[in-house]
Amino acid sequence: WTEGLVRVEGCPQSGPGRFVVANTDLPAGQVVLTESPLVFGPKQSSALVCVQCCGVLEELRSCQRCGLPLCLNCSTTSSEDSSHQAECLLFSQNQILFSFRSSDEAVKVYSMVTVLRLLMQGTWDQFETHAEQRTDSPIWIYNQKFVVPLLSQLRAGGPDGELLFPQDRIHEAAGALDTNTFEVKTVDSAGAVLSIGRALYQQAALFNNSCSPTCTRTFSGQQVTFSTTRAVSAGEELTICYTGLLQPTSIRQAVFSQTKHFTCCCARCSDQTEMGTFLSSMACPECGLNMTASPPACSACGETITSDREHQVLEMCQNLVKRLDGQECMVWLSSLKKLKRFLSVHHFILVQLKQKFLLHAKTCAACSEGQDCRECREQVQWLFNTLQPGVGGGGAGEWGEERSKVMSGGEEVNGDVGSDGALCR
Repeated sequence: WTEGLVRVEGCPQSGPGRFVVANTDLPAGQVVLTESPLVFGPKQSSALVCVQCCGVLEELRSCQRCGLPLCLNCSTTSSEDSSHQAECLLFSQNQILFSFRSSDEAVKVYSMVTVLRLLMQGTWDQFETHAEQRTDSPIWIYNQKFVVPLLSQLRAGGPDGELLFPQDRIHEAAGALDTNTFEVKTVDSAGAVLSIGRALYQQAALFNNSCSPTCTRTFSGQQVTFSTTRAVSAGEELTICYTGLLQPTSIRQAVFSQTKHFTCCCARCSDQTEMGTFLSSMACPECGLNMTASPPACSACGETITSDREHQVLEMCQNLVKRLDGQECMVWLSSLKKLKRFLSVHHFILVQLKQKFLLHAKTCAACSEGQDCRECREQVQWLFNTLQPGVGGGGAGEWGEERSKVMSGGEEVNGDVGSDGALCR
């Protein structure tokens, strides 16, 4: 923590638990925390990556000692600080050698790698685990089937040693990771993923969620830095957004409920219009204004559509956006025009299309200079200005950097749900 600027209040047993507040008035852009991870490793659901650096592997390469996926650089670099070295030794002592017939088979072991690293640290009990709420849930059942059987048989020093990890401790460690880790991802200039993993930070785990947060984060390698996005008053809570900032309330709440076991009651979640953004509103087929409520109804002209029709339209729009990739300019422009007929100007599906279009415009001079491209940039910028004031103007931080990339056609903003906050598996 930056000395003297913040303090931690609350206690683990209280409703909001521990949380971070400003100790003094803070200006926008003030760094409040810089931290290296306690544990870093592969995500539970991931592309084929090296278990050490989490760099994406083009083909399956394995550690000669234990068989886990390992890139050439990590396999030839000897380091006593290597997180893989400790687990590799443990597997070797227990006479476990992994052998994979395919990349799809190899990635299935990622669900246990980071859990094992936290267990070997012995510090999972410092974090919220939601152990009781997770029992018999889909993710608990998955861990019970694929993670517990292997880790629960590991013994200290080898087959004759004592069992190291009881079943309940394995579930607690998995819960601590699922509740508190941050996705750490690097991409190239074209947006291709170079590395992707998850990291657990001891102090960063204290930030509570707000869907219109006061802080943002940036990564330098595995190190994370949190900065204020606007002026924060003394005594005001410092918060981050646990999900993609441009996800609608329904998706954010689903993430919170299923993986974090809470319901967010922030100002944005309590506002049907999401601070005037209407991220999940249909466009009225009669007058074109935003429709709210469920089933959708227009407050201006009284037009309504059924829930079945709404779901049909949303599925059609989502499928259209997913299919678009590398099309000709006319296809992009006609797709934008088509979705505008059905969706509000800031509907999250339409925003995803605008992000893809901006990527296309980066390599297309005709589109980059056109009115449609300028409108897309302005509309996405307005969203950031509204949902996290202080970032839209190009300030530093996670959303500021991502906003800049979108404005220049660089990188999609929202990616996977939960990619962003202390919320990934």
